[in-house]
Amino acid sequence: MAAVVVMAILSAVLLSDIYRIVSMPGEYLVVEGEERTLDLILPIGIFATSESEGILKLNGMEVTTGGTSLSSWNPLIIQTSATGGGTIEFRLFGLIPIKKLTVSVISPARVIPGGHSIGVKLYTQGVLVVALADFTGIDGKSHNPASQAGIAVGDSIVSINNIKVRDADHVIQLLGGSKGEEISIEIKRGKQSLVKTVKPVKSQEDGKYRIGAWVRDKTAGVGTLSFYNPETGAFGALGHAITDVDTGLMLSVEEGEILESRIASIKKGERSKPGEIRGIFFEEQNKLGYIQKNTEFGIFGILSKAMGNEYFPEPIPVALRHQVKEGPAFILTTVDEKIGKFAIEIQKVAKQYHPEPKSMVVKVADERLLEATGGIVQGMSGSPIIQDGRLVGIVTHVFVNDPTRGYAIFAEWMVQHAEINTGNGAAKVDKTE
Repeated sequence: MAAVVVMAILSAVLLSDIYRIVSMPGEYLVVEGEERTLDLILPIGIFATSESEGILKLNGMEVTTGGTSLSSWNPLIIQTSATGGGTIEFRLFGLIPIKKLTVSVISPARVIPGGHSIGVKLYTQGVLVVALADFTGIDGKSHNPASQAGIAVGDSIVSINNIKVRDADHVIQLLGGSKGEEISIEIKRGKQSLVKTVKPVKSQEDGKYRIGAWVRDKTAGVGTLSFYNPETGAFGALGHAITDVDTGLMLSVEEGEILESRIASIKKGERSKPGEIRGIFFEEQNKLGYIQKNTEFGIFGILSKAMGNEYFPEPIPVALRHQVKEGPAFILTTVDEKIGKFAIEIQKVAKQYHPEPKSMVVKVADERLLEATGGIVQGMSGSPIIQDGRLVGIVTHVFVNDPTRGYAIFAEWMVQHAEINTGNGAAKVDKTE
């Protein structure tokens, strides 16, 4: 009976260990010079190869280009000496292949943290349909040609009769030119491009031709710069997408700018009442850079002038997600005339193998920031989080019921979208300005 119990326990442990190994991500990132440990309980055979000599060691054994075999009852210690790659294949009892890992040894990306308050001005691709509404035509009847044609809230009107739409005024002009004849409207719905046939109707109210759609072509607001590469000017900000205030949908970018911003006032956050930083910026002055992408992980583009950060005049490494840990950290953010450094606590770190939001939960611990804002407020999105001398995360959202706490995204995910390592063809920042 005892033997049966022991076998059952061993089987459960075996299955658990196999599942843990199999569920590992296919790619394993390690920073050059770093040592990583994989906990292995059962006898696992390992066959590893390296693309060149001197990159990897496993439990002190050099991994060669021809391949290195070993078995491990103990935790597997991965040591790195140079950038490059290799593979680790796990074999149950040294015979049955159960998992193959691609190991990439990289140099950490290095950036200058932000914390600067910025104005954000974004022009959409085409115009965004934010509402549909009936109107009375000159015939005295109610009309909504857009709705009848299948145009919906959240669609972007890209062109009318094959003429690219510039802005909302341009739409009015093109509708007026239709003289009530059928027109072809190209819309973008998510990743789909669709063409709708619509017949504008002359409005009883003002005699203008309408289709019953309210549209928006731009938006503006205040946020926080997250980081930038001083060599290429590539930057990231906000940590989340810019969405339309009415539809909640992510705006597609035609063009946009970030601008210098000055804090005008602060509305402190309270339970169930998110606070807000209100900023002032002038659209035609003090342009800092150009927005190229609006994604669920923030806005990205190229700076046109050097920013500077008195706390970090030189670039610091960007942490990989496994390097982030629960415990003390600090954020850089602007609540008055200059960037401030404020203590926080990282309370929870999520296990994420692919880019996702809500990578960690953070809590404001600095009494100065709590006094000024009540915690995390709108306008602080994008504030960089520093831990152990590395950029580890970016503040994104506040907890509605607890303004002292909020979510942050791994800096690793944002830096990937900014294409910091490649520079994405960016020109160098003009450091003379």
